[in-house]
Amino acid sequence: MHDNLQISGIDAAIVCVYFAVVFGIGVYFSRHQKTTQDYFLAGRRVPGWVVIFAIVGTMISSTSFVGHSGNVFATNLWALPQFLMLPVVMVFVSRFVVTFYRRTVRMSIYDYLEKRFSYPARAYGAAAFIVSRVVDMSATLYFLAIPVSFMTGIHMGWVIVIVGVVTLVMTVAGGIAAVVYADVLQGALLVGGALACLGIALFRPEGGPGAVLSTAWDGGKFALGDWSFSWVTDNVWVFLVGGAIWAVQRYALDQHIVQKYLVAKTDRDARKSAYFGALACLPVWGLFFLLGACLWAFFQLTGAELPGDVARVKDNIVPYFIKTQLPVGAIGLVIAALAAAAMSSLDSDLNSMATVIVDDYYSRLRPRASDREQLMVGRVAVALLGVSAIVFSLSWIGIGTAMEFGVQLFSIATAGMLGLFALGALTKRATARGALIGIIACILFTGWATFTSVKLPALDRVLVDLGPFNYGLNPYLIGVFNHAIVFGVGLAASVLFDRKVARANASLKAVVNS
Repeated sequence: MHDNLQISGIDAAIVCVYFAVVFGIGVYFSRHQKTTQDYFLAGRRVPGWVVIFAIVGTMISSTSFVGHSGNVFATNLWALPQFLMLPVVMVFVSRFVVTFYRRTVRMSIYDYLEKRFSYPARAYGAAAFIVSRVVDMSATLYFLAIPVSFMTGIHMGWVIVIVGVVTLVMTVAGGIAAVVYADVLQGALLVGGALACLGIALFRPEGGPGAVLSTAWDGGKFALGDWSFSWVTDNVWVFLVGGAIWAVQRYALDQHIVQKYLVAKTDRDARKSAYFGALACLPVWGLFFLLGACLWAFFQLTGAELPGDVARVKDNIVPYFIKTQLPVGAIGLVIAALAAAAMSSLDSDLNSMATVIVDDYYSRLRPRASDREQLMVGRVAVALLGVSAIVFSLSWIGIGTAMEFGVQLFSIATAGMLGLFALGALTKRATARGALIGIIACILFTGWATFTSVKLPALDRVLVDLGPFNYGLNPYLIGVFNHAIVFGVGLAASVLFDRKVARANASLKAVVNS
């Protein structure tokens, strides 16, 4: 709690107006939610340009704003290479994957896993997605709470609860339609807030942008990190490989993104929205990286004081700059932008998880349930999952630098989904039994690698120390290896135990060319 830090009435009013508008969006669209198709897919009638902004809003969060800027301030552009593979990946996703899903699945992408393998594969995929989203949501709330608490004096726990509850109300009421249209507003606010910070950092120091950029360059802030290859340490090559896997995982295999493709009016709109929505994220991420470099130069050139407790925790850099350097009014804009960044990710996550619970689990337990009943279950699921994410986020409070820990957790929580989908789409030899064996192998590997390598911030040690049998490679690569294990073990087991060719009624090529 920072009781001496308070925002002005003007700033508070700006934030309140933003929350009121978001609440109004939820209320407005609540009148149109009559069926599960309306609630989860907006009747498949959302314009392509709205889908583009919705994808940007979903992918960019307060984690990006605070975390990426703080990382560059403290080190350099080491995290940038993971985004460089995105344009290449999106050519494949927009050309093949988008059409594939629109013609194959009803609401949940894990429907494909049952068609190709069996229901256990579908249930596993849905569970892995829910776990990964709860992890991501908790990190998003945490990274929002850092700057808001620092600037307003409100305890981080209350920030997490308030923003979480407001997002819950909007999503429960308005469904995916409210989500995608709110994302347009939230994306605009986010970019505006970041540009306001960048403008101050560039033009306030003597010498202007030229001096700021040259100082950042001389300070090594635009370096990409270590170019020497290693399986153990962080380097450019690890992040390039991990970035390619991350891009496929995010844009081809995450329900909360794929669901945006499904709401578009036509296949053509969906393909264009997927490609341009993903590419539009690149300059926004670049803006955050540039902001971190310019903030470092700003403090070097102006001699502005940077307290030791702020300098030691890089996640506090951006909030401190906002509080001490931005004028009245701009502070409220940035707080609203940070809240918008968080909520645009949270609302998509909540709606997509509810979609998965209804389509992948509840409809199996009660196949004769009415559409009205399924809609009610979806809304209850949104509420329960939102509360779970809030509780988990509260446990993050006190972590000095959560960015790397969060990235590691998300990488692990991908649970080999890329490998499982590739096993079904790229080979006809894979069978249901082979896929199940691959899943079991992935779970065993991920458990061993995680418990023997990832350090919990509160403990500063691994949970299980097996000495020479610990996983000794880069923890970021766990999320790469588990995909390879699902694919390799699943294919080998299929060939070994099932001589018959697996059914391929949902193969990628067949669906796209139909």
